Amino acid sequence: MLQHAGPWLALSYAVIGAILWATPRIVPGTGRVRDGALMGVIVVAAFTLLRQASHAPMPLWTGTDAGEQIARSILALVLAGAFLGIGIRRQARDWRLASLALMLIAVAKVFLFDAAGLDGLARIASFAALGFSLIGVGWLYSRYLPDASR
Repeated sequence: MLQHAGPWLALSYAVIGAILWATPRIVPGTGRVRDGALMGVIVVAAFTLLRQASHAPMPLWTGTDAGEQIARSILALVLAGAFLGIGIRRQARDWRLASLALMLIAVAKVFLFDAAGLDGLARIASFAALGFSLIGVGWLYSRYLPDASR
């Protein structure tokens, strides 16, 4: 029998994130490993909590609808933007590479899966939003990382 996750799911991810955030202070020299683990926890938490919000209170409920699929793509783009912002602010290449990976996954998902289920204006709007996202990422790179492009 499936069990209801309730608010404990978000709380458990918050506790894991807090522990990972404090790791370099407790064990010096673990910053890069911590960042990788933290990025993984953030991505898994975001998509799990989106799933829980779509199928409250049962994240293990079967099936997805078009709205949840589009929300996943939007969430991947938002996470990619957030990771890029963190990478720019901290001058951390790992965060920027994770941003690029998330962006590429979101682009592939929109082209291969999301657009196939949309018709007419919805498909046009989807590609327009994706285009603006890619333009925004390019603008951020050119504005805040001019040396990285050379």
